[in-house]
Amino acid sequence: MTTSEDFRAKASKALCMSFLLATRDSNDSYLYVPRHEMVQLQEPGRLKPALIDPLDSVGFVSKGDTSLLSHDRQKSYFDTIKSRYAALAGSPDGRKQAESSLPTGFASLSLNAGADSNSAISTTQHSPTDPRAAQSISTATGLSMIIIAMRKLREAIVASSRVDEFAQTVYLFIIRTTIALGHPESYHPALLYLFRCIHPVVPMSKHEESVFVGYIILDTACRQNELATAFRLRRLYEYRNRKIDAVLMALVHKNWTLFWRAKTAGDVYETRLIEWADERMTDCAVRCLGKSYLSVNKAYIERCT
Repeated sequence: MTTSEDFRAKASKALCMSFLLATRDSNDSYLYVPRHEMVQLQEPGRLKPALIDPLDSVGFVSKGDTSLLSHDRQKSYFDTIKSRYAALAGSPDGRKQAESSLPTGFASLSLNAGADSNSAISTTQHSPTDPRAAQSISTATGLSMIIIAMRKLREAIVASSRVDEFAQTVYLFIIRTTIALGHPESYHPALLYLFRCIHPVVPMSKHEESVFVGYIILDTACRQNELATAFRLRRLYEYRNRKIDAVLMALVHKNWTLFWRAKTAGDVYETRLIEWADERMTDCAVRCLGKSYLSVNKAYIERCT
């Protein structure tokens, strides 16, 4: 054997040995096992299974995860979302109220709690045992997880081309919940998909259609500040509703008193949508007071606005 052949043989042997695992058997002799068989040598039960949150057990379809494309998996995942939602809302009726409407306790929650998490964290740094700060952080985290899980489910329904009563139920639930949470990135595309893709195949009842058309009009007028588009949608759907008409008139005429009355007359979802125009209308009212000859004390202004 030449020098070069001897070198190649030694190098090949060293390369093969690097892929072997030395282990000891019951007779204290050494066994050489290939690396790909290493998992088979592990004793069962030595490693504890990782605790994975059910909402995190699947990923986004847009990022290559296809586990939610199954209709059965979608249903079980939706049940998990509703259960988590009911638990976070503190609803005594749990799943029953989660399926029907927004509980009063959850209506007061908002993703703005996430914006206050920095102050909550600083509070816990000074007072680690403060239960209110810990609860604030926990609530913000839970809301964020629910929002992300809803997006995963929406992507799965769209990717699987599912247009049936289940898809309609999911979208109605997501729209109501995210409106109450003040999360337009979730409810606005869901509203568009509901009317463009699901409603033509699985029509909503007349009452539901009227309610959700009202949500679209309010979001367009109050959040997007597109009054012309809101009136165009009102005419397109031949929509008539005293409360929403009053909101539109108040926005057009900058009538803060009419705006406040219409806002207090709406339900929890309508109120959340109308609140997007709060700052705009309040600034207008304050400027009007500043240019007038009237004078009021600071406490009255703060109480009214």
